Amino acid sequence: MSIILSVAMAGPGSAVACPDSTVWQRTFRSVSVTEDGQPRTLVPGTRIRIAFPDGKVNATAGCGQISGAAVMNGSQLVVSGVNVLRNDCTSEAGYAQDAWLAAFLDRDPTVKLHGHRLVLTDGHTRLALTDSTDVASDPPLIGTYWVLEAVVVNGVATTPLPFPQPYLMFNADGTLVAFAGCNWVTGTAVFHDGGATLGEAGITKRGCPIENPLLEMRVHNALDAGEVTLQIEAGRLTVDRAGGPALLLRSES
Repeated sequence: MSIILSVAMAGPGSAVACPDSTVWQRTFRSVSVTEDGQPRTLVPGTRIRIAFPDGKVNATAGCGQISGAAVMNGSQLVVSGVNVLRNDCTSEAGYAQDAWLAAFLDRDPTVKLHGHRLVLTDGHTRLALTDSTDVASDPPLIGTYWVLEAVVVNGVATTPLPFPQPYLMFNADGTLVAFAGCNWVTGTAVFHDGGATLGEAGITKRGCPIENPLLEMRVHNALDAGEVTLQIEAGRLTVDRAGGPALLLRSES
């Protein structure tokens, strides 16, 4: 059963255009988070994502889904009626991080937008984000935040929904974590030239509704035990295995 946490908020003021550019119809990913000038460490394998459909804000910090109505009042983002939908999330640390993000939005942060870079601040917390997909050079495999663009089976590509968007990270300790659209996949990887040997992958059993359960199953299958090839070119990563689904991903680190 989904749990909804409602956060009481002040009503919006008169709306005016966002200075410099606009956040509407854009999705941003976190680059850094600081509190009182000190880095705030996010839950491992998570990244903050904030989307701005017209007149709304949708966000996630890696566990549930945050939503609310939003307007720009000068340089201030005013959000009302924020809900945190837990979606049967079993991670208390992840849910606490969602609640922290919801409380931050509740404080009507100041907005600074310049090109691809968005900074939200409330005098205590500074959240820097980007919507850029430009990659100047090929990033490293390990430690890069790889966003899923498509799953390919027998030459046919299936694309995920834009939000919440699946992703994959390989960690320096030989573990991997992936968000498959609703559930998380975890496993291990031993790297060798041109590929890796993956260990048996586990997947959570969250009950949240998803639009494409077949795509989620294929993400899990692509990262399950076996040999895979890994190719990085022009900021894109391909994870492929003989007879199995291939993952096409792009860097957003």
